[in-house]
Amino acid sequence: MTAFVRWAAVAALALTLSFASSALARADELPVGPSPVVSVQLQYGYLRIVTWNRPEIEIATGGHIGWQHFDAASVRGHIPHDITLWAQHVSTPHGSFDLPAEQFVMPTLPPGSHDAVVIHGGGPTVIHLPASTEMLAVRIAGNGMLRIEGYHGAAFAALVHQGGIVLENVRSSGVAQVGRGPIVAQHSTFGRLRARNAVGNIFLSRVTASQIDVGSVGGSILAENMRFRTGLARFVSQHGNVVLGVSGAAQVDAQGRGPRAIATTFHGAHNVSRSGNDARVVLGSGGPVVTAFSPRGRVVLFDGSIASHPRLSQRIPAIARAFRQVRARIAAQPKRAPRGGRIRAVRRLPPPRKAFRGRGQARRRGPPRQLR
Repeated sequence: MTAFVRWAAVAALALTLSFASSALARADELPVGPSPVVSVQLQYGYLRIVTWNRPEIEIATGGHIGWQHFDAASVRGHIPHDITLWAQHVSTPHGSFDLPAEQFVMPTLPPGSHDAVVIHGGGPTVIHLPASTEMLAVRIAGNGMLRIEGYHGAAFAALVHQGGIVLENVRSSGVAQVGRGPIVAQHSTFGRLRARNAVGNIFLSRVTASQIDVGSVGGSILAENMRFRTGLARFVSQHGNVVLGVSGAAQVDAQGRGPRAIATTFHGAHNVSRSGNDARVVLGSGGPVVTAFSPRGRVVLFDGSIASHPRLSQRIPAIARAFRQVRARIAAQPKRAPRGGRIRAVRRLPPPRKAFRGRGQARRRGPPRQLR
């Protein structure tokens, strides 16, 4: 874990300890610099983050929130270059699944000064960020649902222990991880995206990516209307299925369990070649190489959207039903700002010199109280 994330973790700890003594502040509008860095760390709850064309941060909560602002001089030298995604062990009635620790290199921020705001607490919260926000780091340590809308900054990191993540109209590079729960990305463009979970499905719709690496240990992956630019493109489910719909030219290399584990259905020009458990599909004139792999499940390849292939839903009824249910839950998520919570400002909190490391939990092989 790099210096800035450690510093944000200590800031979050100090925020927690200072709730009893800090004065109540009107924190619905927090002035920030032209390209801020924002760290949000909740213990639990529904969190919606939206960007707007105003130069301040607005916080509305039905729980309890503390915040602290750091000027650009304090932040300089603490911007993270990489983070360690924590390992997680999840037990289900169908077995146990392990998500190993992994290092993720964060994108480089544009040159210039960046002040920072650290937000910490719990409960249902809606945060509006300036559209110029350059880095967003979010961690929900317990049960929670994270929804990020319209974020177009340089980098993001979103980690949820149990619950789910929704990325909508995001144009950035970053990582999304959920221990137990779904990950959804739609109408988004990524320079580089790493998305992974231990249990739960991953759904992508109308996503364009230069580099994308999507993995699930115990769940399935469904992606439709995907567009790929030159770079890594990989979809791997260790125990579930991979259902991949491509728009535009591409070369898809697929591998499944057994000679009948790979199914294809296409409307447009394509060429399919098979060899044992492998298959290669060239769409159009070919293009970026895409890998789809499921050692214990099926791989289904198609072009366009699921809706354009009515029979496809009949072949994968469980995944198609889960896709519809997730979309319905996303549409039903509240968008009104919560009320009745407490927002407190913390003063005199200098950047720490030493890293704070919280205690781990039995079911999560990493510190629950900060991004490492």
